Amino acid sequence: MALAANRLWSLFRRPTTMDALLGETRPFTVMIADLADDDADQRHARHIERHLENRPGLIVQRTGAVLSAEGAADSVDGLAAALRTGRATVRNAGADLLIWGRVDREQRLLFLRFLSAALTPRGDVRSYRSIGDNLILPNDFDEDLGKVLYMVALAASDPMTEDQARTLASHLVPAIEDASHVIEATAPRLAATVHQRMRAAYGIAIAAAGGLLREPEWLLRAVELLRDALGDIDKADEPQMWAMTQNALGRALWSVGEQTQQVGFIGEALAAHREAQTVYTPTRFPIHWAYVENNRGVVMYALGERGEGVRHLEEAVAAFQRALGVLTRSRLPVSWAMTQNNLGVVLRTLGAREKGTERLYEAARVHRAALEVLVRGSLPLHWAKTQSYLGAALRVLGERGEGREVLEQAVAAYQAALEVYDRDHLPVEWAKAQSGLAKVLSVAGARLGRLPDLKEAASHYRSALGILTRERFPQDWAETQIDFGDTLMTVADREQGTASLEGAVEAYRAALQVTTRGRRPLDWAATQNRLGAALSTLGHRQEGTSQLEAAISAYGAALEVYTWDELPFQWAMSQHNLGAALTALAKREEGAQRLRKAINALQAALRVYTPDRLPLDWAATQFALGNALHLLGVRENNARYLAEAVAAFRAALRVRTRERFPLAWSMTQDSLGATLRDWGEQEDGSEHLVEAVEAYRQALQVRAHERLPLHWALTQANMAAALWSLGDREQAPSRLQEALAAYRRALEVFQRAGADNQARIARRSVQRLEQQIGGDARQAG
Repeated sequence: MALAANRLWSLFRRPTTMDALLGETRPFTVMIADLADDDADQRHARHIERHLENRPGLIVQRTGAVLSAEGAADSVDGLAAALRTGRATVRNAGADLLIWGRVDREQRLLFLRFLSAALTPRGDVRSYRSIGDNLILPNDFDEDLGKVLYMVALAASDPMTEDQARTLASHLVPAIEDASHVIEATAPRLAATVHQRMRAAYGIAIAAAGGLLREPEWLLRAVELLRDALGDIDKADEPQMWAMTQNALGRALWSVGEQTQQVGFIGEALAAHREAQTVYTPTRFPIHWAYVENNRGVVMYALGERGEGVRHLEEAVAAFQRALGVLTRSRLPVSWAMTQNNLGVVLRTLGAREKGTERLYEAARVHRAALEVLVRGSLPLHWAKTQSYLGAALRVLGERGEGREVLEQAVAAYQAALEVYDRDHLPVEWAKAQSGLAKVLSVAGARLGRLPDLKEAASHYRSALGILTRERFPQDWAETQIDFGDTLMTVADREQGTASLEGAVEAYRAALQVTTRGRRPLDWAATQNRLGAALSTLGHRQEGTSQLEAAISAYGAALEVYTWDELPFQWAMSQHNLGAALTALAKREEGAQRLRKAINALQAALRVYTPDRLPLDWAATQFALGNALHLLGVRENNARYLAEAVAAFRAALRVRTRERFPLAWSMTQDSLGATLRDWGEQEDGSEHLVEAVEAYRQALQVRAHERLPLHWALTQANMAAALWSLGDREQAPSRLQEALAAYRRALEVFQRAGADNQARIARRSVQRLEQQIGGDARQAG
């Protein structure tokens, strides 16, 4: 036991970590209730008080009242009343933790429970501790066992802020080391039940430290200790202790899975919670069961969030709804509201993967219901967090095009949260709310075409990064860098030049310094995809090949994590992106090797993208495949590839219809026309050239002169080239006259737009065609 603690202490004692921990130093307030069945002087409650007072980081108070669950059976109403009363007591006193319980005079033992004020949730979803006797001590426990009591009290406390989490960890880690020696030394003189509960509490404390420090090594050690403890607990003799420890094991495994992004741990967490529910059944222990059912929902959400599809997310929704059937608003209002928020988060994630908006509106409704309980006056941090949840749900609705009003409501929700999250007193929470607000503004800028909103979003991200520094909050810093990069990419879509793209590349590369493949493989792969997209766009705007080569490397890196078997949609997206980047690079190089690789990648993506399941992605990949095949057909003078390219473009047009997607339809018609023209140049006859002209005419029906003048002019010039070839082949002067008129229309627009290179090419074509027409006329005369 001591060796284990020393190993953990060595993990913790890193200079940067220690320095970061010594921030906010507000002590935690522990209240001690009078114990049930204690004597008139509450001698044992006073004994607890004496062993906790003067401990580092604690202020100790007495409540002067007994808190009881009305019997060992923990009836639903009795336990709910005790939890309500206890939490109200500790919150009204501005305290952090309540210690309550009972004295067993016959066994000369204290059965102690620890109830956190739970003044704020940490993380996206809330997982609950088990209710029950967290610690059993001899009623005359000594100074050494007082160290164990101190450790358990710290581990049971919930910090209100990130700074308080660091403060709590700075006290908890040395307390764990002190307690480890005591637990080992006292084993021979303690009853088996007492020692078993103590060992489980030790594992739970290490898990708490791992959560506070965000250190997977601590959590893995906690998992090991809790499994060892379970091996010594007889389920038949101590069913509740066994179930509590299973729930604690599940929470530790879930935390490991969250931090390492390894689904295996999350699956093991689910199994542990199921084991706990073999004791905590809906009939025997309904409240205990409901808290664990909530935790099962949290785990199912983690599985669903990291996977694809909706099955796990739907199971999470069902679990939260079942838990809410017991944790009702009247019985346990705050637990009800926190579970509602859990439900809302999952509904938002589920809604983002579905076509409609019903789930998203339901998520917003659920969070608004939670706000009726988590009111600003009594639970300001919960209220602010729930406002952030509401803002996130409304943001996704805004992404679905639900209108300006929804986005304005999302902005208002985050601004409400910022009324509580003051930069001076709650800097980390303020920074995270700034990031949330920035996301909404980014969506507004993208959906409504408002560049000022995008610039404001970038400003909010910069403000957040001023607080969420890499040194103190590396993971939050990395996540904010990624979001910042996304916004800069959207800005780049609406601006000329490369400054915003270069900023996005810098942000993604910065994030990858923290979000490594070893620690967070899924986030690493997603960021590599983003980096590839930024580099690809940058490569299109710059000369040379270095940016496109770097983009290809980034997409290849993502494919080291995204596999067809485990994450088919992410794999297909990366294959599509890789194919498009290879095609762009091939345009600047000689040879066909890049193009063949591009075609292979795009055809691989089409193994997942089908017109039935993902029609838009399928059509986009068919379009990209057509471009690669077109270029290969021209480069190798091979009509077979051109025919395949035409087939790919026509397949894309089955989805990209003029009615639903006019701009994409026009772009695809233009590419189809170019391919048919080149095919027609390679073969005798005029069929393909006639089809090319028709495709260009179709494209010009959408590429209006007024709306898209340069695109319109380019299509005019392309159509003119096809008409010229057709006129030569058919020896039809009317075709040549049509070509000349199209070139002149294009030239006029190029000159007016200052597109000097295109104007020069068009002017030369006009001159040559005029000469040809004039020469033909003289010959005919």
